[in-house]
Amino acid sequence: MNVRDKCNRSRVESALIFLLPTEVMMLTAPNSSAEVALQQLAEQFSHWRQSRRTPYGPHIPEALWTEAIRLVQVLPLTRVAKALHLKPHALKRRSGVGPTPAPPPVRELPFVEVSLGAHRPATAEVEIQRPDGMRLRITYRDTVPGLAALVQTFLETH
Repeated sequence: MNVRDKCNRSRVESALIFLLPTEVMMLTAPNSSAEVALQQLAEQFSHWRQSRRTPYGPHIPEALWTEAIRLVQVLPLTRVAKALHLKPHALKRRSGVGPTPAPPPVRELPFVEVSLGAHRPATAEVEIQRPDGMRLRITYRDTVPGLAALVQTFLETH
């Protein structure tokens, strides 16, 4: 027995003074079968963690999850999560303990037809720059004008 154990023992003994005899019996009673199962499962988790090649290796096997979930039905979730070194929210999500958020109500939306109004002609813009920095920008709508002759003349003029 080390110093820390002696200190903890004296704290527990002083706390027992204020408890009823039945409460003392509950505290000093041997571990329940669920506690024993939790200790065994903690050893299995520890063995699994040590046998992995990398810390970020494969996911926790389903058999271990199943046992952890079974223990959550009997023991407090936080105790199980702490003993197994699991994140409480991951264990809670897996076990389905606690309120699950209700799915949002599904509303059927009516079909809405959108009219674009009058058809607008397409707009196009062409910009050409000569090596000397001179630019030619042409913006037109609807039909494409004959640009070949205009562009050729612009590019040839120095």
